[in-house]
Amino acid sequence: MRATPPVRVPTLAERALELRGLGIPGAHVQLLQGRELRFTFSLSPTSFSRDYRCMLVVTPNHWPRMVVLEPNLYVLADGRAPPHIYRHDGPGTNLCLWLPRKNEWQPQMKLLDTYLAWTAEWLNYFEEWLATGQWVGGGEHPPTRKKRRFSGSRIAPSRDRSPTTIPQDDPGIEMAPWQLASGESFSMNPSSQTSQ
Repeated sequence: MRATPPVRVPTLAERALELRGLGIPGAHVQLLQGRELRFTFSLSPTSFSRDYRCMLVVTPNHWPRMVVLEPNLYVLADGRAPPHIYRHDGPGTNLCLWLPRKNEWQPQMKLLDTYLAWTAEWLNYFEEWLATGQWVGGGEHPPTRKKRRFSGSRIAPSRDRSPTTIPQDDPGIEMAPWQLASGESFSMNPSSQTSQ
């Protein structure tokens, strides 16, 4: 009996190529010193939805983070805290897309099939929650932990994080299962791509 070889985890450069290859209009890929990948894009979860500006942040040895930069979800919710979010110190709202203890995401998985699709789904449920007050997206959210405070002497100095921009001029190789802010709709099968 042969053992199956382990599936290799894509590098940040390979992830950058994966995201650039989607060909999403207006999307921007940044590889920061080889330590962090940022993918900024706009999407509209349905043809009746508003546009959301999102940023996927991928770093080695950590789970990716999906942040909705615009519009401000707290403002849309009239000051109520949106469900299924994580607290963070940066701009935007950090989405809770999956439950880590259930291993719903693995580093070998494509970001298109997981984080990007889950973001569109989460935003669709969010819009329904705004209208009805009921979260119908299911799932469970772990309790919020208190943030640890460290003295200033324990914080490492910041490093230069000047971005390396990867151009977006390649045609898309896979299509996402949602409508982009540009109005184009996509399917998962590149051979059945349609524009509306």
